Amino acid sequence: MTLLNKPEDNGSDTRVPANGNDAAPKLSVLQRMKQKNQEQKPEVMSVERWLDLCSKTSDGKTLPAYADFADRLLNAIGEPQIVDTRVSEDPRERHVYGAQKIARYKPFSQFYDAEAIVTKTVEYLKNGGSGMLVYRGPVGSGKTEVATTMERLTEVNPIYVLKCKKTGKISPYNDSPLCLFTAPDVADDISAEYKIPRRYLQVQMSSWVAKRLEHAGHDIEAAFEVAKVYPSRNSQLGISKIDPQDPKSANLGLLIGEVDITMVGEEDPLDSDKVMSSGDPDAYIPGAFAKSNQGLFHGAEFFRNNPALLNCFLEGVTTGYYTGDKGVGNLPMDQCIVITTNDPVWQDFVKKNDSDAARNRITLIDVPYTLRISEEMKIYQKLLQKSRHSDAPIADKTLETLAEFSVLTRMKDGKDGALKNYDKHIRARVWNGEDVDAPAGKKPTLNELRQKQSPGEGMDGFSIRDAERVLKDSFNARAMEGYHESDPLLMLETMEKFIKAADESTFSSQQKGEFQTHINGIRDRYMAHARELINRAMTDADDGVCQVQFDKYLFLAEKWNEREDFIDPKSGDRTDLAKIAKILESMEKKAGISNPESFRKTATEGVNAELARIAKKNRGKPLEEQEDAVVRWDSYEPLAKVIRANNAVDQETRRHIFKAKAEADLNTDEEKRQYSRFNDNMEKAGFTPSMTARHLHHLNMN
Repeated sequence: MTLLNKPEDNGSDTRVPANGNDAAPKLSVLQRMKQKNQEQKPEVMSVERWLDLCSKTSDGKTLPAYADFADRLLNAIGEPQIVDTRVSEDPRERHVYGAQKIARYKPFSQFYDAEAIVTKTVEYLKNGGSGMLVYRGPVGSGKTEVATTMERLTEVNPIYVLKCKKTGKISPYNDSPLCLFTAPDVADDISAEYKIPRRYLQVQMSSWVAKRLEHAGHDIEAAFEVAKVYPSRNSQLGISKIDPQDPKSANLGLLIGEVDITMVGEEDPLDSDKVMSSGDPDAYIPGAFAKSNQGLFHGAEFFRNNPALLNCFLEGVTTGYYTGDKGVGNLPMDQCIVITTNDPVWQDFVKKNDSDAARNRITLIDVPYTLRISEEMKIYQKLLQKSRHSDAPIADKTLETLAEFSVLTRMKDGKDGALKNYDKHIRARVWNGEDVDAPAGKKPTLNELRQKQSPGEGMDGFSIRDAERVLKDSFNARAMEGYHESDPLLMLETMEKFIKAADESTFSSQQKGEFQTHINGIRDRYMAHARELINRAMTDADDGVCQVQFDKYLFLAEKWNEREDFIDPKSGDRTDLAKIAKILESMEKKAGISNPESFRKTATEGVNAELARIAKKNRGKPLEEQEDAVVRWDSYEPLAKVIRANNAVDQETRRHIFKAKAEADLNTDEEKRQYSRFNDNMEKAGFTPSMTARHLHHLNMN
């Protein structure tokens, strides 16, 4: 083998950013695509130049030319955003993460409640990415999406592949130039002279490289050039994916490749006096191992395949090469091997007596369904954005209704039934980081849930894909009536129909009963919320009466705070403190005010502060520019709650206003004003007129 001398200067492929303050002109999408395609065109260089690139000091952003697949993936993933949950604006996040710091990576920003999964993946790569990385999870949990994201990230950075000078073709094995310098007497010198860490000089050489070296008398420069190419899923260059095959047969050619019988007997491309035999590396059709060398292999649900396929990995992931049959010769294996599987298939695999060797080479990362309602909702929002329903009306609580149901179905009773006595709804809210109002002893802590949770929780239950079907079907539930929308009532109805229509193999009778219990509980809680929402909209519609009650309460509360009787200036009647207290108490009790003395003081101080602010703002302004010295009745929510509670008793006499089909059905201008304001209030809450009518009907309010 001819050892190369380091050239004086052959340049570098590291781009130097333009210097200056002038902003570059904004390129169109098509121009950016063209520019990217130009930048990713294959570039050919000498082996000497490639070695020179290896010796260039990395700036932390540009990868050295000797980088391996783990380096390239880590670079593509990038540095994490470290989130200090102690200062998070979301109190649920502070609670869930215990005010700790967590790492979030931009390429995985659309994965929710997946910080642990991504962090473990990064740790696997930082440890060199050896062995096989297995993502285990239920249907639709996101494991395939994680693996697919890894494929996309593999395309970000280029790889360097040996190219035959004589034929002009790159290695079908994706051979790295590093394989030329692994001999012990050469590796130490190359490492010292070109600053290539010794651990990188362990790459195996394919039969294709060995044949060309021998033909060129071991003169590297005469035999090879180096091609800088970008991995591509479309071209299956540096990336290969295999979907589940027939488990009854083992097509090893998918992995290791096979002899191209059409080439056997043809002229040898290196020597016209010879013909190719069945073991010639130039008569070879690459398999997934060769295609993914230096990049990533993705085996989707791989454990469903014939076990013989998995056996091909065992030595390869340990030694860095596969030497098999079918005349493929020495096949280098230096790639990230990602396998996805669901839990039942994984458990079947583990039970097999001969699985030890494979399990010893596996890094297992669980990808369960989330148990957090807020994160489940984000998944639905992502699904909606990709659907034809993205612009359709959807009422508040709709996604939350579906998310809560899904989470409840995934929760178990804990180790030895330790969590059985806690209501699942309360547990779900605690998992979500919420401050749940529950009786003493009825609310577990988040730490207790974590310590006592059942093994494999989140590995089954209502799947994301089933939830997606229900979500989409809910928008079409009233299509025959001309409505394309969704609200919690439609969601619950659609959910019930979906579950009832499912066969026994999908949901057992026991599961259906449990699911119906969850639906009933969610419906009861939602109907209480909806009644309160509609009552509030009705009350707010009559804001004239509400303002009078607001002003009355504040006047009397201030008299009570100052311990003053009240004398009516018109009638001269005196209202003493005992009577004032009785009037205030009657209003406060309807709203459940437990500490009236403190409430009265806080309410009056808050309103007086607002009046002082208005006065200060008006000071010095002309009268026509001054703000009205009036505090609206709904500006202070605790007191607004009191007013609504007191005004609710008058709603029965005004029910005909809110159930009217149109303003024309009403008699007075005041009734029409209240009707319009009620519907405006419901619209602000996210309800279309048809949603409002549906809720009034279900609540027996029309």
